[in-house]
Amino acid sequence: MKPFVKAITEALRDLADADNAFWMRKYMREKYPFLGVKKPERQEVFKALYKEYGSSEDWFEVSTELFAMPEREFQYVAMEYVKKAKKSWDARLPALFEEWIGEESWWDVVDFLGPQILGPYFLQFPAERDLWINRWMNSGNFWLQRFCLVFSLGYKDKTDIILLAKTIQALSSSKEFFIQKAIGWALRQYARTDAEWVLDFVENNALAPLSKREALKHL
Repeated sequence: MKPFVKAITEALRDLADADNAFWMRKYMREKYPFLGVKKPERQEVFKALYKEYGSSEDWFEVSTELFAMPEREFQYVAMEYVKKAKKSWDARLPALFEEWIGEESWWDVVDFLGPQILGPYFLQFPAERDLWINRWMNSGNFWLQRFCLVFSLGYKDKTDIILLAKTIQALSSSKEFFIQKAIGWALRQYARTDAEWVLDFVENNALAPLSKREALKHL
């Protein structure tokens, strides 16, 4: 066990709270076990231990070890660890995230990894973007397809509107709630940069009612 993993495992288990864990499981529809450590406490522990151990350890090895642990808090820490290691990112990152998502993922992981890590990663390594987007769009896995919709949420005027439009059009007939919602989310976010483009896109494309509502929520 890596020193950081050992230290944060002990620290979070010491903070475990059964009542919190019960409600956290309920919120996540009983999909994952929890220790019951809320985000502020978890982040405080993470910050202190990363300062002590984190910068000297390989992000891939540490995050892989953490994400394999059953309690969801460790998976959140794994993602934070990768995010913190931005200066050390390399080509292992997208494949690792694909493995983490698998077939049994949930929105909490996808919506953190997509805009907070994959988005910056593809700006840092632009030649990799289309390879992975094409792979995930053709995967049949709607969680990986959601990646393709949400990774650029923070791009603002760096958004590739041709790719955004193409991705939405390819997924617009999906009946999956998480895809329809993500389409609207992506459009609503880009409307902060170019509202006219979004209004025109919504008017001229067949979108699910949920996607339209989300896209036009603040327009």
